[in-house]
Amino acid sequence: MTEQAQTEGIQHEVQMVAKDAIGLVVNGQASRDMAIGYIREIKQTSKRVTDYFGPLKKSAHETWKAIVAKEKELLEPLDMAERKAKIAVSTYDQEQEAVRLAEQRRLQAEADEKARRERERLEKEAAKLKTEAKREERLEAAAAVVAPTVEVAPAIEKQAGESTRKVWKARLVSIEALTGLPAGDVRLSFVEFDQAAANKFATATKGVVKVPGVEFICESVMALRA
Repeated sequence: MTEQAQTEGIQHEVQMVAKDAIGLVVNGQASRDMAIGYIREIKQTSKRVTDYFGPLKKSAHETWKAIVAKEKELLEPLDMAERKAKIAVSTYDQEQEAVRLAEQRRLQAEADEKARRERERLEKEAAKLKTEAKREERLEAAAAVVAPTVEVAPAIEKQAGESTRKVWKARLVSIEALTGLPAGDVRLSFVEFDQAAANKFATATKGVVKVPGVEFICESVMALRA
């Protein structure tokens, strides 16, 4: 008998047993005994259903596990390659950002120095003026000289679908400092660091709130749509 025929046979049996529940009434010992017998029949039919589908489910589960294992086998080298590529890109980006910031600081220092010299020149001119009004005017001009804020544009051009997000994480540095218990205290064996909860706290506070024994780290994580 084919699997389809077996399934249809069980389905028919279930329908025949289940339909007897329509109009079932217990109003005496005899009808009660019949209902108990009917319940036994239902349970026997249920067992035949589970006995039939049990091996099928097991076979399907084994097939699913084999598929998942094969998928994992093929994805693992790709995941590792992606991590390595992202690390290489992130390392380069960090190096270029350091260069950008250094150049920005250099140019800002030049702008600040230029503004300082201009203020000094105007102040010296003010000191030479004999008219109080003109002297005040020149000093006000000197005070108004402020260096512009220098911004150096990033040299890196991101591609379409590429983004970077900041991810805050927590790192346990000292369980003793976190709990306030001395090293070697037997109570330390009762304590377990909840990494998931600590990461959520890090995300919420972004390192502003200090916690003894815990270090909060912000990492740049690159994402790229396929």
